[in-house]
Amino acid sequence: MTPLITVSDALAIGLVFSRLIGFFIAFPVINSQFVPPNVRIMLVIAFSFFIFKFSYVSSPDVSDFHFITLVLLVLKELLIGFFLSVITQIFVAIFSYTAEIIGYFMGLTIANLFDPTFGQISVIDRFYILLFYLLFFITGAYQYFIAGLIKSFEIIPLFQLKINEGVFQYIFEKSSLLFILALKMAFPFIVVLLLLNVALALVNRLIPQINVFIVGLPMQIFIGLLALSIGASAVIYYGSSVINIFTETFLKAIKSIGI
Repeated sequence: MTPLITVSDALAIGLVFSRLIGFFIAFPVINSQFVPPNVRIMLVIAFSFFIFKFSYVSSPDVSDFHFITLVLLVLKELLIGFFLSVITQIFVAIFSYTAEIIGYFMGLTIANLFDPTFGQISVIDRFYILLFYLLFFITGAYQYFIAGLIKSFEIIPLFQLKINEGVFQYIFEKSSLLFILALKMAFPFIVVLLLLNVALALVNRLIPQINVFIVGLPMQIFIGLLALSIGASAVIYYGSSVINIFTETFLKAIKSIGI
């Protein structure tokens, strides 16, 4: 009787699972409380079997591997998954940092709420994170994402201990996108709220009878929300371009890890 899974198959599937579990630990939506833990585990296991059957993964000769070699292979796969998840988290943080900048100028940093899904965040922060999730699926970026992850098993073979050391430099270079793209996304709202603060400062100097501290904070929140509503289409348009940059960066990151 032919077994459903041989020892060689189990080893290959285990290494695929190691790369995926290292990646999905930080993958948006999957790592949140929106998805129950048992669903997350079954999703990674099912994805591992799918990649093993329909990808570039082949079963090795078990006799060629020692225990230490297997441990090093598992650590390598976890490290690769971690590298790819860091790239993902950089672009999630772009939207989150944009919201923090806007919330700071609106005066909403003192109005944080505790969300069991995202932790201690502001209302604007949660809105931008959900916007990232929405654009990630609406633009079809998840298709390139999954295709690139499957292609990584051809570019980065499972049973080789070597990875390109240039990946560390690549991640450091791309980490600057967190500040550059976040400031570009938040810049129009920064200008509007900064002009409002300048106007309030002038009013405080010209008409001292008006208590600017009482009037200013509600006005900042109102003008900020008004600017967000008027510029919603621009935010979505620029957010879509950020998602495209994310897709290109992710695919290049896979190539940079390969030898």
